[in-house]
Amino acid sequence: NSSMLSRTILTLIAFTIAGAAGAQGRPDPRGDEAAVEMGQAFRQGNKARLAQLLPLLRGHPLEPWGAYWELRARLDTASSQEVQDFFTRWAGTYQEDRLRNDWLLLLGQRRDWTNFADQHPRFRMNDDTQVRCYALLVQQLREGTTPALLEEVRRLWFAQREAEDACSTAARTLVNEAPRATRLTTMDVWRRARLAAEYNKPRAAAQAVEIVAPAADAL
Repeated sequence: NSSMLSRTILTLIAFTIAGAAGAQGRPDPRGDEAAVEMGQAFRQGNKARLAQLLPLLRGHPLEPWGAYWELRARLDTASSQEVQDFFTRWAGTYQEDRLRNDWLLLLGQRRDWTNFADQHPRFRMNDDTQVRCYALLVQQLREGTTPALLEEVRRLWFAQREAEDACSTAARTLVNEAPRATRLTTMDVWRRARLAAEYNKPRAAAQAVEIVAPAADAL
């Protein structure tokens, strides 16, 4: 969960600080303290504090994390140029690819398929199911549906426990817009709803039902 992830990140920060201090022969108290505070501010969603602390991390081993946290916290309002500048400044780092993951999800939510298609081949980790569903949707919109694409969307959609946008949108398109031979069926949709109900996820079940019975959502 998010709290465990935050504790893990802060633990990694402590180890990195200790390693950096040993390698340099002396600690950097201001930078070390700023790194820990930034990790906490990111967990709290404190954008102002992140911006205030970031300059204290310049040249510090954890500066890439500080830069990531500061931009990630305001990614929904950041300009495309700011994001690209981050990719350039931290090219090849884990933080670059982590932010690209976040950026691809946001581009998908915005239905910005042109920029999504441009950025997706640069996503090295390629381990996010939601990004994969958006990528399959873009492929379908640009090249049409294939049996392999249909099967992958079905598999990924059925595996989702919660209500979400990417795989549900890809599934909706395959129900309503794909040729009959490569289309998700009404039975597929009801099966997804049943699986969600079995997992006690009513929002996910309702999201599936709405694809084939829009009026049911208003009942």
